[in-house]
Amino acid sequence: MPKCKLCLTLFSEPLTAANFYKSPEILCEHCRQAFETCRLEKVKRCPRCLKPLDESEEACLDCQFLARKFNLMHQLYCDYRYTGKVRETIHQYKIAGDTALCEVIANLIRLPKQQYDYIIPIPSPIARDQQRTFNPVEMVLAAKGVKYHLILQTDVRPKQSTLNKAMRAKAPNPFYINPAFQDVDLQNKRILLVDDIYTTGLTAHHAIEALFIRKVGKIDVFAFAR
Repeated sequence: MPKCKLCLTLFSEPLTAANFYKSPEILCEHCRQAFETCRLEKVKRCPRCLKPLDESEEACLDCQFLARKFNLMHQLYCDYRYTGKVRETIHQYKIAGDTALCEVIANLIRLPKQQYDYIIPIPSPIARDQQRTFNPVEMVLAAKGVKYHLILQTDVRPKQSTLNKAMRAKAPNPFYINPAFQDVDLQNKRILLVDDIYTTGLTAHHAIEALFIRKVGKIDVFAFAR
């Protein structure tokens, strides 16, 4: 009898024609339902960043704010809201360092089916990864068997939660091309940036800015939660 990777309770999974060829479930029904309640609702949203919009809103103020400073991403892909069981799991994984949960997150997320030339994790500072002993995004991609390239690097910067939106927009761009990839031709390449959480979009668009200098083509962003 399998054990739920999240709550550690034993659960049964009846063998049916529908699941005969599927990989075994790693979550019990209770935990699966807790994640389902965190899926993005089908409400009016910005077609670019998926922010919920009021019925009266014709334009996304977040994207308008970002467009004053940045070339915007083409599309954000994300299935979950950063709330409830999703928030709890990401926090336990990323902040508390429960790396076993990377398998749970990898099992839940679905990357876009489009073809990309490079999948690039949005990096955290090396010193921060060394402190926590792992990189949260890279570990999930590895658990999914996704090939990625560490084309971007970043300097140590203040935690984003300590800065307001205007301060973050005015801050120097901490992202730059990894010296090991300086000779890689990125012109007109299709890029998927991957991050754990998308909030204001400033982190993603600073990373995008560092890539647009190299004349890349389309840049999409995928986030575990929004």
